[in-house]
Amino acid sequence: MNERNYRLRVLKRAGLSEQDAEAVGEAVARAEKTTSGEIVAALTPSSHSYSFWELFFALSCAALAFALFMAFLPHLSSFAARFFWGSLPARFMPLCAGALIFLITALLFRFANIPVIDRLVVPAAYKNAAVFRRAMRFFAESGIYDTREHSGVLIFISLLEKKVFIIADRGISSKIEQSVWDALAAQLSAGFSKRTRPGATPASGHTLSAPGKSLSSAASAIVQTVEECGALLAKHFPPSADNPDELHNELVVLEGGE
Repeated sequence: MNERNYRLRVLKRAGLSEQDAEAVGEAVARAEKTTSGEIVAALTPSSHSYSFWELFFALSCAALAFALFMAFLPHLSSFAARFFWGSLPARFMPLCAGALIFLITALLFRFANIPVIDRLVVPAAYKNAAVFRRAMRFFAESGIYDTREHSGVLIFISLLEKKVFIIADRGISSKIEQSVWDALAAQLSAGFSKRTRPGATPASGHTLSAPGKSLSSAASAIVQTVEECGALLAKHFPPSADNPDELHNELVVLEGGE
C-alpha cells in the first residue's frame, strides 16, 4: 500500500476526510500567526503492535482448551474409537491434542489482531504507557523539542487505544500546568467519541472549512483544540518580529505499532 492510500485509510478510520485534514493544517497555521510557539497534530492507528498480549491471549485460550480436552479425554477416546478397526492407535489422541492447541493458538492470535479485541485483552495501563512512549518518540523525532524558544506543543491521537496526549516542551510547561493540557486532551477525546463520518452533515453547528462544506465532528474537535492551544501559547509566547514557521503544519499520519 502506497503512502497516500495508507494516509487515506487511517484518516477514514479516524472519521476524517482529506478536507478535514487540510482544515486542521490551516487551523495550525492560523494559530501560529498569533504566537512564536509551534503546534503539531499527529495521528496514528495504534501506538504498539501488542503482539505479546495477543499471543498471551491465544496461548491462554489454548491452555484452557487443552485442560478441557484432558478432562473429557475418556469420552473423546471412546467416540474416536468408533472410526477405527480394533483398538484406538496410541498416538491418535496426542496428535489430536497437539493439532487442537496449534489451531486454537493460530486462529486466536490472528483474531486478536482485530482492534476491538486488542482493547479487551491488553491492560489499560500498558496501552496508556505505549501511547505515551510513542508520543514522546515522535516528539523527539519531529524536532518539536528543539524549537527556538522550546515552545512546541504536540497533539497526539492514537486510535486503537482511544487515547489523546498533549505534550508541551519545557519552555511552556514551566508556565502552563500539565492539568490544563490534560483537560484539553480529555475534551478532544470527547469530540472523537461522538464523531460523524467524513462528508456527513453534523447535527449541530461545526466549523466550516469552505463555503457550504462542514467538517466532521472529529475534525472540529481537533481544530478547536488547536485554537485553544494557540490561545494559551499567545498569552505566554507572543509572536516575534520574524516569527518563523519552524515545523510543518499539516496533520501528520504515522505508521501504526512500534
